[in-house]
Amino acid sequence: MRVFVLSCAIALVLSFSSAVAALTNAQRLARGLPILPPKFGRALPGYARTPTSAGANPSSSPSPSPSPAPPKTYTGRILVKSYDGEPLGHLYNWASGINGVNFGDSSADLHVSFTMSRSEKGLVDLQAVDAAFPGPSYIGTTSNDTLAPGSPTAVSFGNVNRTPVHSPPVSVGQHSADESAIWAFNSKTYELKVYYVNLGGHKANTTIAYKIYDNTIFFVGDIGAYNAAQVDPDYQVSLVTFYLDLAT
Repeated sequence: MRVFVLSCAIALVLSFSSAVAALTNAQRLARGLPILPPKFGRALPGYARTPTSAGANPSSSPSPSPSPAPPKTYTGRILVKSYDGEPLGHLYNWASGINGVNFGDSSADLHVSFTMSRSEKGLVDLQAVDAAFPGPSYIGTTSNDTLAPGSPTAVSFGNVNRTPVHSPPVSVGQHSADESAIWAFNSKTYELKVYYVNLGGHKANTTIAYKIYDNTIFFVGDIGAYNAAQVDPDYQVSLVTFYLDLAT
């Protein structure tokens, strides 16, 4: 009997303690009980706590972004395409210089190399890596005529000395003026475009022209004006484009 009464008393005390523990601080104050201290780290309804590993600083800055890609060097042949995209052949590696399209064995194709910046923007120099000709190994413009809309003028194409980017033609001797950093490369299409700078320092709208009559390549500012100025139709030219061909 005593054991039963004692058990009932203990159960009553535990039940009372649980009930008291479940009271809010407002209810405890109303009953004259001391308030409970605040509990930190509790998640609000609808939110889950994010675990934090030991020693981690939640306010630390994120990891730095990866460093940019290094400059890239390209090496290949220059494929000449007609105005409608039809391949004509590769630039010819002549013993007397560079010009024209090679219609013979691929061993006579000119190979060039250049390095693009990390941004893959800006003008570059094209350097011949297997030149069959003596003298400077860069390729570019070799005269200093002014190219402009409505003008029939042209500038010649060949091997040149290296010149600064955005520089107008630099005189070499009495009858030549070189400009090498005229090439813009598109790493997606592999097209090489030309940006000739006139003597006054102004960039010219430059077109690569091909004269099939004597298999020569040069640059004009207005292909229509150039052709209109030719008395002999055989001397008229057509537009061509350059593409880097990585195949050996």
